Amino acid sequence: MKKAFRIYLIAWAIMFVLFNVVVIALPKETTIAGVTYTKLDGARAWIILILFELCFIGHLLCTWFACKQNKLSGTFYRLPLIRLSYACVIVTLVLGCLTMAIPNLPGVIPLLVTLLILVIYAFAILKAAAAVGIVEEIDEKVRENAMFMRSLTADANALAARAKSEPVKAACKKVVEAVRYSDPMSNEALYGVESQITTEFSALQSAVIADSAEDAAASAGELLGLLKERNEKCKLLK
Repeated sequence: MKKAFRIYLIAWAIMFVLFNVVVIALPKETTIAGVTYTKLDGARAWIILILFELCFIGHLLCTWFACKQNKLSGTFYRLPLIRLSYACVIVTLVLGCLTMAIPNLPGVIPLLVTLLILVIYAFAILKAAAAVGIVEEIDEKVRENAMFMRSLTADANALAARAKSEPVKAACKKVVEAVRYSDPMSNEALYGVESQITTEFSALQSAVIADSAEDAAASAGELLGLLKERNEKCKLLK
């Protein structure tokens, strides 16, 4: 996103300089179709000029805020905002030039439109930022809720690799398959059965270390039953 902001900054600087050059380069009087137009000047012109330039700066600050998020979800949500900012700055440039060039045009109207565009853009950024926060919070919760089964899967695979005799290996493989096809998500309501699974898995580990086929089969059977119970409770919680 830093690269995207640097590219945006170059485009913004070009349009900002162009706006000021156009305003300065505008002739004091311009005759079109026999009608003479006088360049907007005086205190009113300075006020409008400063307000338009503040709008330019406002867009730059908003886009900087939109680009400072480096996480993937933030990037996904903020890329459309950068494209929107390009359009907003171009509109600000056009309206600003027209306002300064056409004195008969009520300056307050394009200025209000420009301010409204800036407010809408800022609101879009805040909305996106809130959405990113919610997505990241959900992602973090999902990672935490999936941690138990991820850890159990890794431990089960490691335990199966340590098994020596074929009967013990067969018992471990049954557990590995059952864990693999179990619901990965956890829940507070599952903590009881998951605690039992942890205890029984420790018993299976002891059986594997002792290379006891009978104990391994018994622990594996208990684990299969507990995993089935956990999966049924998962279905009820959805």
